[in-house]
Amino acid sequence: MRWPGTDFVTRPTTAVPLLWSAAFTVALAVAYGPQQWPLVDLYGFFDQAQTLDWSRTVADAFGRGREYRPLHVLLVKLLYDMGGLHLWFYKTLVLLQFTAILATLVWILRPTDWRRCVSVVVALGCVAGLHSSQILLGLLPGHSYSLVTLLVLTMAALALEPRMKAAGWLFLPLTLMALLLWELGILAPAVVTALWLARAPGVSRTGVGATWAAVAIYAGIRLLVGNQSDAFQWVESGLGFHDASQGELGETFANAPYLFAIYNLAASTLTVLFSEPRAGKYKFLESLLHGNTPVWLWFHVISSTVTTLVVASLLFLRRRCSSRDVHLLAVGLTLMAGGSALGFLYTRDRIAVLVGIGYAILLCVALAVLWERLARRRWGRWLATATAVVLASAWTIRDAETWFRVRDTAWETYIEWTDRYEGLGGHTRPQTPLLLQLRAAALDNAPDDPRDDPDWTYTIFERGTAR
Repeated sequence: MRWPGTDFVTRPTTAVPLLWSAAFTVALAVAYGPQQWPLVDLYGFFDQAQTLDWSRTVADAFGRGREYRPLHVLLVKLLYDMGGLHLWFYKTLVLLQFTAILATLVWILRPTDWRRCVSVVVALGCVAGLHSSQILLGLLPGHSYSLVTLLVLTMAALALEPRMKAAGWLFLPLTLMALLLWELGILAPAVVTALWLARAPGVSRTGVGATWAAVAIYAGIRLLVGNQSDAFQWVESGLGFHDASQGELGETFANAPYLFAIYNLAASTLTVLFSEPRAGKYKFLESLLHGNTPVWLWFHVISSTVTTLVVASLLFLRRRCSSRDVHLLAVGLTLMAGGSALGFLYTRDRIAVLVGIGYAILLCVALAVLWERLARRRWGRWLATATAVVLASAWTIRDAETWFRVRDTAWETYIEWTDRYEGLGGHTRPQTPLLLQLRAAALDNAPDDPRDDPDWTYTIFERGTAR
C-alpha cells in the first residue's frame, strides 16, 4: 500500500515549493554553522540526561510538576545517549524538522496548477519569515516544540487523505504522543475535529473519537500521578509598552484575571496579523510616540498589514472556494484560534508559531482564489500578478532577515559564555565537567562578529544583536 499523499511529490507544481524549502534550509545551515549550546535553559536538560539512568529518568519524567512533558524528557535522554554533546547531530535534527514542517505544509496545500504553486511558495515564505517561527530554529535538545508542530500538521495532512478514513485509530497514538511531548499537542484534536465538521475526506467519527480518547488518556495520566496545577498563574509578560513582573501583573489583574487572558489572546493574534505587538509590547506604537520608528519595523507592520488585507479578502471570496479550500480554511482558522488560546497565561512570540502557520495557510488560499477570480479580465490578471509579486518580494526580504537572525543568535550565544557569563550566574553554578566542557567548546569556536556587518543590514532587517 502506498503511503497517503506520496503520489503528489513528482508533480512540477509540487516540486517547486519542495525545492524552495530545501534551498532555504541549506541557506540556513550556513548561518547555523557557528551556533553553540546556549547557557540559559540548557544545562539542566543535559545534566539530568547525563546523571540519571533510564529507570530514574522515566520516574522523573512522569512525576514532574506543572510543565508535564514526559516524552520530551525521555527524548532528551535518548538523543544524549545517541549523540552525546555533538553539535552537528542536534543541528541536523533541528534543520531536518524545519524542512519537514515546510514539506508537510506543501503536502497539505497540494498545488494543482502554477497559480497555486506560486501561492504555496508565498505561504512558505510567510512561515519562514514570521518572527513567531524563530522558535523552530532554536538549538534545543530534541526540540519538542518543533516536533509537536510537525505532528499536528501531519495529522491535518492525514485527515485530508481519503485513504486514511479507514485507519482512524492511528490518530489516537499520534495525538497522545503530541500531548505527552508538549502542551501544544492539544491543538491536534481541535484540528481533526474541525476537519471532520468540514467533511474532510480522511477523517471519520472514529478518527475524531480517537483524538479525544487520547485526550482522556492524557488527563487520566495527569490525575493518576497527581500532576495538577492552578488554572491561572502569573508569569512575567509584556503589557502595553513594557515588561510587567509577576507581582505587578498579580496586583493589576487580581480581581479580573480574565482581562489579562483576553489581552494575551489578542496579542498572540495581532502579532501575526500586523507584526504588532511583539511579546505583548506595542513597540511600533511606542516608537511612533517617540518619533524613532526604525525602517525595519515600518516594513514589518506594512508587509503584515498588506498580507492580512489579502487574507481578509476571503470574507468576500468564500463562495468561490472549492471543497478543498474549505478544508484548508478549517485548518488555518483552527490553528489561528487555538494557537492564540494557548497564550492565555502570558504572551511570547514563540507561542504564536501555529497561529503564524495557520495564517500562512489562509494566505495561500486567499491568494489563489483571488488570482482565479481576477484572471477573467486583463486588468484583473495584472492586479493579481502584482499582488503576488509584492507579497513574494516582501516575504523574501523577511526570509533574508531570518537568515541574519539565525546568524545573530550564534553571536549572542557566544556572548552568554563570555561577556554575560558572570551575570548569568556561570561562576556560581556547580563547576561540573559538563559545564566546563560546554563552555570550552563555545570559547574555542567564536563566530564572526555581526556588528561588523554593513549598516544597511541594520536598517532594513530586525537584528538580534545591537549595533
